[in-house]
Amino acid sequence: MATRRRKNAGRPAGNDGEKVKAELMEAARQHFLQREFKAVSVREIAESAGVNGAMVNYYFGSKQGLYLAMVDEMLSSLEASLAALGGDGELGVTEFSRVYTQVLVENPWWPNFIVREVLMKEGETRDAMVARFAGAFAPRLMASISWKIRDGQYREDLDPGLAMLSMMALTVFPFLAKPMIESVLGREFNSETAETLVAHNIALFHDGVKNSDSTKE
Repeated sequence: MATRRRKNAGRPAGNDGEKVKAELMEAARQHFLQREFKAVSVREIAESAGVNGAMVNYYFGSKQGLYLAMVDEMLSSLEASLAALGGDGELGVTEFSRVYTQVLVENPWWPNFIVREVLMKEGETRDAMVARFAGAFAPRLMASISWKIRDGQYREDLDPGLAMLSMMALTVFPFLAKPMIESVLGREFNSETAETLVAHNIALFHDGVKNSDSTKE
């Protein structure tokens, strides 16, 4: 990773502070994408951002504070995108697939980061992240699936929770296996491929859950 140096690596003044914070989070994302949390040093992150290592503590309190700020920014982006679809109401499978896939395209570090730092570890930080992540969309998505079961659009024997997990797996796994998929399929995993994947996942999911006796859309 290239290292950028500022002429003056001391405490930024005025509006430069927000820029430095953003650059530190971007540097952290790049490092945490490649290595686990404990293997990345404050010095490495600061050097990649082109600032003094003291800036990490100044703006975020610690490496963990920077880590949590980076995650919080990602989750806030997801929540904002989902909220734009209708506040706290139900969240349809189609809307979820499109929004979450786009978020993953813009944040390719996220799936592997979650597996490595959250699903494979324990502790208060993990618990807080899981609670925040689940609260972002899970209840709304399950409510939408439940309503479609009651309305006769989906099979009455369908389990809303398991159906939600299936949709999440269809959406997230390609990003976890991106290098393998690119090799097997012989195509770059870009925004165009992601759009094709969304259409495929939605059709595959609905073909599996729809009520064959229903004529509703």
